[in-house]
Amino acid sequence: MEQEPRQPLVGMIGCDRDVFSRVWSRVSPQPGEACPIEVLPPHTPAVRTPASAPKPVVDAPGDDEPTPSDVPCLGRAGEDHGELLQNFIRHELEDWRTYQALSARAGGQNARTLASIAADERRHARRLSAAHFLISGIRFLPEVPAPRPSRTTFWAALRQRFWEEQHGSALYAAAAAETADPCLAALYRELSAEEAAHADLLRAMVERM
Repeated sequence: MEQEPRQPLVGMIGCDRDVFSRVWSRVSPQPGEACPIEVLPPHTPAVRTPASAPKPVVDAPGDDEPTPSDVPCLGRAGEDHGELLQNFIRHELEDWRTYQALSARAGGQNARTLASIAADERRHARRLSAAHFLISGIRFLPEVPAPRPSRTTFWAALRQRFWEEQHGSALYAAAAAETADPCLAALYRELSAEEAAHADLLRAMVERM
């Protein structure tokens, strides 16, 4: 039977054409039959990317990135509260230190309650500091030293703190009413409610005395 002529195949990149032809002549079933493999010259790519292949597109940074004036939450609307936020942060950190000192003077359930209030006040300061940073880009969380030993009696100090918590609750409520930033207003309202809850805890402690 007559064999159909074989089409040259592409392959064996980097092999020597003459060497491969000599090897084929020894193993070829038909003397004189042409080698069916075409050896490509060195550095000839076996696969080529079509010229029309699409190139990846990378978006370059544009001029439409948001700015503080574009965002409704903790942006330009809260910038006028920068100084007030700093005052609130300082006050919360001072309260944290004060309640730590009162907890050390108390015992039993009273000590645990005061330590819990101290932790709340420190958390308030951190939340306010986060809001300050998101609005201004400046992180404000100053170091506040422990208060000096007080000559005030423990129960008189609790009475003073009861007043302070109510006053703080009212200040936060007033600040929430005057800001155009909805997230800042929500934060102020949450802190106002927590300060009022602290006043209730202190009242309950006095009632058990």
